[in-house]
Amino acid sequence: MKKYFVFSDIHGNLRPLVEALHKAGFDMENENHILLSLGDHFDRGVENLEVLGYLMYFNKLNRIIMIRDNHDDFLLDFLKGTSDGIFNIQKNGFGNTLAQLASKDATTIPKMRDSINERFPDLIALLESMIHEFQLGKYIFTHAGYAYSNKQGWYLYNFASTPYFLKHFDTKDNYYVFGHAHARAMNYYELGVESNDIFEMDNFIGIDANTVLTKEVHILIFDEEGNRLL
Repeated sequence: MKKYFVFSDIHGNLRPLVEALHKAGFDMENENHILLSLGDHFDRGVENLEVLGYLMYFNKLNRIIMIRDNHDDFLLDFLKGTSDGIFNIQKNGFGNTLAQLASKDATTIPKMRDSINERFPDLIALLESMIHEFQLGKYIFTHAGYAYSNKQGWYLYNFASTPYFLKHFDTKDNYYVFGHAHARAMNYYELGVESNDIFEMDNFIGIDANTVLTKEVHILIFDEEGNRLL
């Protein structure tokens, strides 16, 4: 039976992920051990190149499911030329990703775009192949949950407001697992608890461990029928 190892928001930090997966019992050689990433793979950290290699390796083996997040969108838009990347370099740690994926002689932002596309010709396709939602039994996995507008009602959005999502969204007996918002902040503001443990409230589960600062990665494990094992 397959086991799904769920993580999120590693932000260019591969070593903490590998260590957390090993501790959780993930076996790189076991084809029934599947990774499920809830996004925020890149930016801010210093191992973005290694993270990309890891994702590409397991994607080639068909052993990873990747949910697309806002940071993946930053990279995708940049590589396709619909964003110059400057805002995200200034505000979101995007410069680390560009510097690590581009060749050293790419000294301008346009040259970095060309270099990354040349070095990783399948990267755009990889980013575009990422999905927005995945379900196992009653557990629904997204990057940031759902947002609401009068025109659309509730809709999947990888930059959704977590407090609004928690307060107003009707889970209909399902459980929603997400990253994007730091577990420590949600534990404090929603539960009044000083803890960086996995956030759990009603039918909501938040697993963003703020890996950039803590070097921790939260792991959940499910079987293929949607039973939570860890």
